[in-house]
Amino acid sequence: MKWTILCLALVFAMSSLAFADPDDDAIMEVFVEVDANMQVIPGQGFFDLGHIQMGLVCGSIPFVVDANTQTVKFSAAASHLYKGDDPSDPEVDPILVDDASGICFSATDGNPTGGADWCLPISCDSVINGFPGKCVGWIEFESSQNNRFSQDVWIDVCWDQPDPEKPMGEYSGYVSFDAMIILP
Repeated sequence: MKWTILCLALVFAMSSLAFADPDDDAIMEVFVEVDANMQVIPGQGFFDLGHIQMGLVCGSIPFVVDANTQTVKFSAAASHLYKGDDPSDPEVDPILVDDASGICFSATDGNPTGGADWCLPISCDSVINGFPGKCVGWIEFESSQNNRFSQDVWIDVCWDQPDPEKPMGEYSGYVSFDAMIILP
C-alpha cells in the first residue's frame, strides 16, 4: 500500500510539472468574413438640363456605384423643377416630372435581370430635400464584372413643360438614386 501511495504521489507530481524546451511556438488559425458593402456617389456636382421653351426636357443623370457583390437593386426619385430653387412659393407652378416617361436605368457593365425593362413606371410620390416629386419601385441589375458591381449608372428622367407662358428663369430640383445589395 505504501508503494502504491508513493507511486501515485510521484505520478501526480510529475504530471503537474511543465516540460518545455528553451523556446517554443504555437500556431492558431484565424479568419474573417468580408461583408457585402456598397457606395453610391453622384457622378458630378450638378447636372445642367440645358434650355427649353416648351415640351419635354430629359437628362441622363450620372452616378457611380461601387459594390463588392454583382447583383444589386436600384430605385430612384425625381423632384419637380421649381423656379428660383423654391418649392414653397405657390406663385409659379413647377415643371412636373413626366409620368408617361417613367424613370430608366442604364449601367456601363450591367443589365436588368430576368429580361426586365430598363424603365420603371412612376408609382409613388416623393420628397427630396423638401422638393415634392415622383418615384419608382425597385429593379434588379447584375454586373458582367467578376463578382462585383463597380461602374457608372445613369438615371434617365424627363420633365414636361407645357405652358407657353411659363415665366422665364432657372427651375431646379433633385434626382435621388437608391441602391441596395442583394445577398446570395
